[in-house]
Amino acid sequence: MRYTLFLIPLAAALAGCETAPREDAAARPAPAGLVTLSGTAFYRERIALPPDALLTVRVSDVSRMDAPAPVIAETRVAAKGRQVPLAFSLNYDPARIDSRGRYAVSARITDGAGRLIWITDTHIDLPPAGQTVDLLLVQVRS
Repeated sequence: MRYTLFLIPLAAALAGCETAPREDAAARPAPAGLVTLSGTAFYRERIALPPDALLTVRVSDVSRMDAPAPVIAETRVAAKGRQVPLAFSLNYDPARIDSRGRYAVSARITDGAGRLIWITDTHIDLPPAGQTVDLLLVQVRS
């Protein structure tokens, strides 16, 4: 009985420390056999994103010059009113990565109408498995 009276306040205190589950893609573990690439996309300007903004992050095979870059993996994260930095996580199959190839990570942010508003403008190497990447975006002027 004495321990029960002690456990009730303890349980109540611990329940107050519980955090809500995260909705962003960075919280999901990779399925078996896949590697997870996580990171953030951001820009330096103090400009708010529209509430319906959509972040798209891709891993592409850029080994061949003057040829379309096949997409290895892609994820989309709805901003839902959040601002940068936006966290992302995408899973890719390491069997699709050839050690002799060259792979890039790129990001873009579009508004609700699909108009491009932010994009990476430099080559960003795919980091080794387990490392994160921060993607700096630049504004697209229309």
